[in-house]
Amino acid sequence: MIKIIVDSQYYRDQFDDWLAGGKVEYKRRTYYWSGYNSNYGFGWEIEPITEDNWDNISESEFNKIITLIEKCIYEHKVEYVF
Repeated sequence: MIKIIVDSQYYRDQFDDWLAGGKVEYKRRTYYWSGYNSNYGFGWEIEPITEDNWDNISESEFNKIITLIEKCIYEHKVEYVF
């Protein structure tokens, strides 16, 4: 089970961009992430917050989690369980 939580998502009018942040609950651990969208057609750039230990997640699991976070943001969900 993967639980995605979007804690915040907001538009910065002065910069014409979007910011988001939240956490992922996966395998009894919590991981934090942040995201940025410049509105120039590149989509969301989701990154792990470096202070967390994302090292124990494989690259394929990481890519899946990032894709799920993007899906939640695009669908305007604040919490999603997969």
